[in-house]
Amino acid sequence: MGLTLQIPRGDRRVRPRRKANTLTTGAAVSALLLAVATAGAVLAVTLPETALRDAQEAARQLTSQALVAVGFGIDQVSITGQRYTLDSDVYDALDLTNVKTFAALDTAAALKRIERISWVDTAQISRVFPGQLTVEIKERSPAAVWARGGTRYLIDATGRTLGPVAANNNWVLPQIAGEGANADAPLLLAALGRHKDIQSRFSHAERIAERRWSVVLNNGSRIELGADREVEGLDQVAASTILRKAISAAPVIVDVRTPGRAVMRPVAATTALNLPVTPAGGGQQP
Repeated sequence: MGLTLQIPRGDRRVRPRRKANTLTTGAAVSALLLAVATAGAVLAVTLPETALRDAQEAARQLTSQALVAVGFGIDQVSITGQRYTLDSDVYDALDLTNVKTFAALDTAAALKRIERISWVDTAQISRVFPGQLTVEIKERSPAAVWARGGTRYLIDATGRTLGPVAANNNWVLPQIAGEGANADAPLLLAALGRHKDIQSRFSHAERIAERRWSVVLNNGSRIELGADREVEGLDQVAASTILRKAISAAPVIVDVRTPGRAVMRPVAATTALNLPVTPAGGGQQP
């Protein structure tokens, strides 16, 4: 009969397990990045300028590959909210040719570049884990069509040029023409909006010598406005019963360029009828 040596349970010793001497992926990448940074510092001291640039570019490429390996790479880009904005313009603004990782993406700078795209009003960039970049765009709304040099452009309410009018698009919008008309359109359109009766007869407006407006109505009548007198001139016409009736009949030119005076003449006539304006508070203006 064999003997079995038994050690009391309380006297038993448990041998501790050896910990695996391994680094996690994240730690490995951190070590790699530290090594790249250290190597870059050494290179900056030891290499000439041309070789240094090449070495730094190689280090950047190595860093980018390391970041992609741990899930910081940009794998997919999604753009929403755009109708007239080209996807390619947004990709160019993101600089995806050079920006491969989220760490390399300068979000604030990218947003500024995106919002410089003609149709873009505002934009928002967000990350959808692990590797998707989402760009949400709010586009501007066309407010008028600007004719310049044989080409028609859409502009918004601020006068910003959005792009040429496509041949198959028939926008029902106010028409303006002339050099610089886009920049000065907002004030004119706001002044027209104050007087719905005139606005309903509006055909188009021409910018004269980049200084003043000639407003053409749909019956062929014209309202000649003075420089920087869009509001005052249209207010003067709207306040006069005579002038309101005149622009509603046969084509006539109403010249209100001079403060306190209105000049009215038929479109084809060479003679003019001067209509003095009664001072404020002194009765009905003509």
